[in-house]
Amino acid sequence: MEASLYQSLIIGLMVGAASGAIGSFVILKRMALVGDAMSHIALPGIALALLYGVDPFFGVLAFLVGAAVLVWWLEGRTKLAPDALVGLLFTSSLAIGILAIPNAELLESLFGEFPALSPPAFFLIIGAAFLLIVATFALTKRFLLAVVSPELAHVTNKRSDNLILFLIFAFVVALGIKLVGTLLMGALTIIPASIAKNSTKSMKTFIVGSAVIGGAVSVGGVLIARTYGFIPGPTIILLGAGCFVLSLGLRRS
Repeated sequence: MEASLYQSLIIGLMVGAASGAIGSFVILKRMALVGDAMSHIALPGIALALLYGVDPFFGVLAFLVGAAVLVWWLEGRTKLAPDALVGLLFTSSLAIGILAIPNAELLESLFGEFPALSPPAFFLIIGAAFLLIVATFALTKRFLLAVVSPELAHVTNKRSDNLILFLIFAFVVALGIKLVGTLLMGALTIIPASIAKNSTKSMKTFIVGSAVIGGAVSVGGVLIARTYGFIPGPTIILLGAGCFVLSLGLRRS
């Protein structure tokens, strides 16, 4: 296999695992819509980065981190749920991004692509994904407390855990934009966790399983896309959707 395929497979494995790990908490907190919509907020960041000749990753990261902080801040000052707040940001961000991104870059931005990366960029993505996975597992107990007993989490001044969760999610989405694009990145966090929820019986295996499935689906999708000349993003998501359908049988058994 050529070097670019090795890069794609390793990035798919690490980013998919990070997406699945954080996605388990997105599912547990019933924030699937938030997860899907957050990825679309990256589009204006891509547009501004292209306009000023900057790597789109930094534009994506700036907008996603800003959106994560804004949603967390508004959540504490309004009775609106996080999904409603993100929905407000999502619609305007999607419209701005589609209008502002040049047509030549739009398809890649929406559905992902795998350019050849320099060694520093490649190791940066891999290292960042690894750190996000470690952070997610290290904070598992705190995140679960916010899910099981949000009142207790609030009393013990753990509301900041929601901000940490949002920020980890924002970084994961930023890393995954090249993998599946802004339109589909939210699905990469939701589908592996949904499969794991159908096929695991304990909380520990659910969270670990989400990460493993995320990595496996991403690697499988990359291989299928490269073999048949498909766009990687939709291929990964369709493979995940197929696996989810199969997992429904496991849930009934």
